[in-house]
This record gives sequence, C-alpha cells and structure tokens, in this order.
Amino acid sequence: MRAPPESPTPLRGDVRVDEPGFTYVPRFISQEDAVELVAYFNSLHPVWESRYADGDPRARGSNSRLTRPVYWLGAWQFAGLGYYAPPEHVHDRCVRAEPFPPVFQRLLQALRPVLADHGDTELPNTCLINYYGSERLDPKGPPVDYARLRLHRDAEPGAVAMFSIGQPAQFEFAMPEAKAPEYSQWVRNRSIVVISGDEYKDRLYHRITRVRHGQDPVLTTPLPAFNVRRVSVSFRHVPESAIVDFGGLSSQAQAVALPYVQRLAEHSEYWQHQLQSRPSTT
Repeated sequence: MRAPPESPTPLRGDVRVDEPGFTYVPRFISQEDAVELVAYFNSLHPVWESRYADGDPRARGSNSRLTRPVYWLGAWQFAGLGYYAPPEHVHDRCVRAEPFPPVFQRLLQALRPVLADHGDTELPNTCLINYYGSERLDPKGPPVDYARLRLHRDAEPGAVAMFSIGQPAQFEFAMPEAKAPEYSQWVRNRSIVVISGDEYKDRLYHRITRVRHGQDPVLTTPLPAFNVRRVSVSFRHVPESAIVDFGGLSSQAQAVALPYVQRLAEHSEYWQHQLQSRPSTT
C-alpha cells in the first residue's frame, strides 16, 4: 500500500491502509459524530501562538507565528515554552487544560483496538486541535493560505492518533534533509491516522503540504478574517507528572504563557479559574 517515493501522486485516501507503525482508516467517524465535532470546533476560540517567547533571538517578527491557530485539551503545550520532549524538555512545558468533550471520549474508546495494535493500552490524555485555512487581513488583497504544517516529529511517548474533519489534506512523511516524501497519503473528512514506532514516528518526520478547497462541512471560527477548511485533532499521551496547573509553572514560564491564558480566559471559565488560582505575588 506504500506510494512509491518517486511518484508525485499520493494514495487517494478512500481505502484503509495497515502497515507496521502506520494505520489509515477512512470514514472512521460516523456522520452523527462528525456533526457534533463540527459544532464543537466552531464553538472554540483558538489562538495564534508565536513559536518563540518575546526576547528570544530566534524570533523574526511575524515570521515566528505558527502557521495555524490552535487549541489544546488535556495539557496545553505553549509554543513559546517549547514542547514536551523528554528527557531534557519535561518541566514547564505542559499546563493542565480543559478535559476532552464526550464525543472525543467516545471516539477514543472506539479507537482502542487500533491503538492496541500499535502497542498502546493507555488512552491519550492530551490533544492539539489545529485549524487549517486562509487569512485575509487586507480586504483588497488576496488571502494568505496557511493550510499546511511544517515537517516535524511528535516527541510524546507512544502512538499518535489524528482525527480529520473538513477538506482532504495531503499528509507526507520525509527525512528532514530530503525534498521528496517517502510516503504520501490524502487524509479525508472523518478519517483517522495512527502512527507509532521506529519508522513513522522516529526516523521519518511528517507534514501537511496542502488542504483542498470546498464548502462541506462548514467550519467556522471567531478569529477575524480567518477562513477554516479543515480541523485536525492530534492525540498524544503525556505523563501526568509533567502536567501542572498554570500557577505551578515557574515565574519565567508564567510570564511567557500569561498573554495566551488571559486570551483564553476571555471565553473559557476553566481558564478564568486557572488565571485566578495563581499564588498571590503580593
């Protein structure tokens, strides 16, 4: 089922793929659950994060902004704090976040057999929700398409499970120094991907290179001038010992994450509580 590396045409995404370390299941999510997911995604207020904290010499103005708005559940890994990557990057990385909604919990329970095939008996406890689309800040100019994700690896231990709602996306695996992907797969609306092991999670990096345009399902966001075409949910597992409340971060880490927590608290009672429960500095 592997697409030849020299072929420019990725697998179409309409049939199941099972390889050691890689599973793709089209139409895994039911129509009813998909409707519930769309309503949930449309209700959230995702945020644009910067890859680096203020003052970081690697930051280059607006170029440091992530290529898509995000929302985390379970544990929020703020980009400015760096991401969880043991053994060096464990502390001050994961802030306890809102729990999974019931539809997420149902889907993860249904996914148990696939996760077990990948060697995971414990369900994920955190997830990253990515909003893929385009932004039009200048009403007279063309929109800027941000429907992509740079080449990267997920450092959390165990398998990574990804749900996709919206327009089809081209999902690729490649080595960092290579231009052409070793594996290319279209992931379609209501599909899941699970990756694990030495090949797909450790040796190869993965990326989203494009997302198609379309009208159904209708995805929205309160973010101004941003048009959503696809939402993906990437489930991982972080040891509970690495997850702390916002007030449990170091003072330096709190300063980096504070603007985001304040923004989240504008629309979330959970984050309001996190903000208010910080130890007093007076």
